[in-house]
Amino acid sequence: MTVLFFFPEPNTFYDCVRFICDIQFFMCCNGFFHLEISLWSRIYSIVFAFLIIFGLFGSLVFIMLDGDLRSRVLEMDNLVLSIVGLELVMSTMVFVVTMMTLQLSAWRHLSIYTRMAKVDKRLIRDFGANLNYRKLLRKNVVLLTIISLLYVGAITRGLALISGGQQILLILVAALCYIVVTGGPHFTGYIHMRLAELLTIRFRLLQQILNRNFLNWKFPKPQIRDQRLREAVEMVQELHYLIVEINEVYSLSLWSAMGHDFTLSTSELYIIFGRSVGIDPTEGADPDDLSNGTRIVLAYVALCMLPPFYKMLIAPFYCDRTVQEARQCLHLIEQLDNWYPANREIHNLVEALMKWRRESQIKFKSGLDVVLDKTVISLFTSTVFNYLLILIQFSMTQKMGEQIEQQKIALQDWIGS
Repeated sequence: MTVLFFFPEPNTFYDCVRFICDIQFFMCCNGFFHLEISLWSRIYSIVFAFLIIFGLFGSLVFIMLDGDLRSRVLEMDNLVLSIVGLELVMSTMVFVVTMMTLQLSAWRHLSIYTRMAKVDKRLIRDFGANLNYRKLLRKNVVLLTIISLLYVGAITRGLALISGGQQILLILVAALCYIVVTGGPHFTGYIHMRLAELLTIRFRLLQQILNRNFLNWKFPKPQIRDQRLREAVEMVQELHYLIVEINEVYSLSLWSAMGHDFTLSTSELYIIFGRSVGIDPTEGADPDDLSNGTRIVLAYVALCMLPPFYKMLIAPFYCDRTVQEARQCLHLIEQLDNWYPANREIHNLVEALMKWRRESQIKFKSGLDVVLDKTVISLFTSTVFNYLLILIQFSMTQKMGEQIEQQKIALQDWIGS
């Protein structure tokens, strides 16, 4: 059987995650291919990453050497030009940070998948769990295909619109390099969400396993039931440790990506609500053509906003839900002492876990110990729109100053005449 006609039926955890891991590898944002670390995979990731950066800025230099394209770019709003330059610099920095941090932590990164695969084997072997790898793989394929088509189409269309059909080859090279530079950190954030989702699924399965009725029905013999309970508690603890491991691997790259996404979101919102690339219907051009061009630009900007907004608004929700499911598992383990009061072994097991729980408050975090939960969503949106208001106010002040200067010049010309 196949998934969407192209992907074979996933039978193991590795079959399920190999697709997204290989995409991350081709974008130079991990050091392993087919879930194996080798010398050539390390060399590819580092060399190709710097070739992409060189290709991006090299193509931009050659584009600016073209007189017509340079004049079209310089006609843009000064604040928009500064935002575009800042975006290019920040995107490159985030790409390098993501690539280097995941290269340095490649073995720890790979161990996350290895340890999760071991948990899956125990769930399937000892508890008969159905992890439905096919559904998860199909979801990844469909979602990534839709977002990739929209994102790639938006970037290529936007650059083609600015170039006016000139220097197509250079525009294509710049677009492809920019897609990799920005897509690598975006996709790394997507994988972080998928890891949180995988943990959520396993915590929910363990909640079903830790149900009293299920335990008494599935394992009527006390000795076997006690053994399976120990295994379930060990897996709950192991999944908590995996959250810590994910934080160690992804914290710096997520922190740098959050700064980039904040800048990108505010700049694109400014373009939507501001004057947009120097197009001004009041300056004598055909209003119909301007409105069509404006609609195209706004559509391009809106599509480019999908990845950062998807990450910033959805990722904290996934992380928060995972932590909530983990707490529910710990609550069920705490109830085991009440369900089996005469069992001294279970009592010691519960007591040890509760002591570990008090000492270890495990949550998803990024750099600077920013906790990724639902409060981050409101913090991000409020900060973005506050900064957007500052940008718009600055732009209005800038335009007002230009109008006053023009009025002074016109008045002096009138007096002189």
